[in-house]
Amino acid sequence: MVVRFIKIPPPLSTSRVSFYTVVLGTTEGELSEFEKFDKLDFSSHLEELGILASVLSEMGLRGAKPYYFVKETFSEKIPIVPEALKQKNHKDFGVRLYCKRLSNQVVILFNGGIKTKLNPHDCPNVSAHFRRAERISQKVDKALNDQLLRVVDATLLFSEDFEIDI
Repeated sequence: MVVRFIKIPPPLSTSRVSFYTVVLGTTEGELSEFEKFDKLDFSSHLEELGILASVLSEMGLRGAKPYYFVKETFSEKIPIVPEALKQKNHKDFGVRLYCKRLSNQVVILFNGGIKTKLNPHDCPNVSAHFRRAERISQKVDKALNDQLLRVVDATLLFSEDFEIDI
């Protein structure tokens, strides 16, 4: 499957942090992975969704500092939820948005959902998103190493026809 990168426009991207996302496939008009995440129903997790929105907004002002993220194998997840909120939620493990932090100024947002199993590989809601984020993140690391992708300040540089195959 072909993966294309697009920059998310303001107000999410700011002069301090550029957020990117990916589009799967080559169909014109296809929603990005972050747009798909944004359309999910999180009505049972509004407090967590508020934390996620606040974290993204704060990153735009202060930078995408490492402490906003929880490291997975190759990718990261946000938000970090306070322990008190975790204790209130007995049905699942909360909202996950998978992403790839490339620097304090560049973040790639993928997709996610409500995690219902401790291991994301076992969760019907997030397993596909988690695996895809991990595969894309591995390819991004390789492309950075091969200098097909470059991070310069708050910009992810790549050729107009750059895409990866997962």
